[in-house]
Amino acid sequence: MAYYTAINTGKGFITHTDNELAHVAGYPGDVWGTTNTSWATRVGADSKTKSQAQTIVDASISGSYYLNGPDSGSQVVVTLP
Repeated sequence: MAYYTAINTGKGFITHTDNELAHVAGYPGDVWGTTNTSWATRVGADSKTKSQAQTIVDASISGSYYLNGPDSGSQVVVTLP
């Protein structure tokens, strides 16, 4: 799995053909995971290491999202595969 950052530009950002070649998974912070290098090139995505990508994901959700309210202790955690 390779990780990238790219801004989702809407329709056509990820096409059916892109996902047929290799699934493109979206994560918080405009982080994308895929083995589809053609997609990454087409959208101008910036390559990131897994550690860099995880740092971006963590920062984008840090203290912002809770499953059952801010006092529940159930902050959302996303761990990249």
